[in-house]
Amino acid sequence: MKIKNRILPFIILLFVFAAAYAEAGDDITVRARVDRRSITIGDRILFTIDLRAPRATEIQMPLFSDNMIGEFEIKDSTSKTAASLFGKKRYSYRYHITAYTTGKRDIPQLDIKYKPKGSKDWLIRKTKAIPIDVLTVLPKELPADIKDIKGPASYFELNWIIIAGTLFGLGVLIAAIIIFIRIRSRKPIRLPHETALEELEAARSQLINSGDVKEYFVGVSDCVRRYIERVFTLKAPEMTSEEFLNSMRDSAALVLWHKDLLKGFMNACDLVKFAKYKPTGQETENLHVTAVKFVTETKETK
Repeated sequence: MKIKNRILPFIILLFVFAAAYAEAGDDITVRARVDRRSITIGDRILFTIDLRAPRATEIQMPLFSDNMIGEFEIKDSTSKTAASLFGKKRYSYRYHITAYTTGKRDIPQLDIKYKPKGSKDWLIRKTKAIPIDVLTVLPKELPADIKDIKGPASYFELNWIIIAGTLFGLGVLIAAIIIFIRIRSRKPIRLPHETALEELEAARSQLINSGDVKEYFVGVSDCVRRYIERVFTLKAPEMTSEEFLNSMRDSAALVLWHKDLLKGFMNACDLVKFAKYKPTGQETENLHVTAVKFVTETKETK
């Protein structure tokens, strides 16, 4: 035990000198990292550059034109500096970034310039490129086949032969004619899902004629919001997407599958309406199919 107690201080001292030697070097160390490698379109990634250098070293970070790092848009950024042991400083540069194009995208290599104390020349240390998967918010596969739309309810039609044979007198016949005219003049009551499906088809026809994809996404979003207002008595057209989805989260009127379907639909519409995302032809068609499926499957829940 005495021998071990005598050796222990020497071991600790050896580690201290090793750490001091590593810290006291003139070179710098650079490390780039992200908090995740896969996101859905529009989500944010925390991209961090950690740097350690001697205190007298000048550091020059890259300038990002148009607020872009490669294909990623910078939403906000922060930096902090902390003193380290043995004459070194630690730097941390944090960027919250996002992408609006799906597929495999790379955060590119970045040139970090530094000038050691007493040097007139700038040196460069490169970060490593980081691959990121950007996924779409729309479903990869379309759900099961859409159920056939039920036709409007049939109305009782008066049979003039039966009326003529059963009614006596001109007065009764005139009364029957008046009743018949009143019934025929009434407009049939349209169910909310019938109106919604008709509006969705009209929006689709308008897209074919005008080719305005953004206007189509706005029209389809408004159509579904009006349908939800009629069926679930919720002021959906007056709410933001976040307020609307939060109000539906605890609602027992929709099953979990329909809530997820609705969330993906609203997020897809907002990306086109507010984030300038340009959907493909297949994504536009998927949006129409998703809206029709939501309407036809929820019409029986009310």
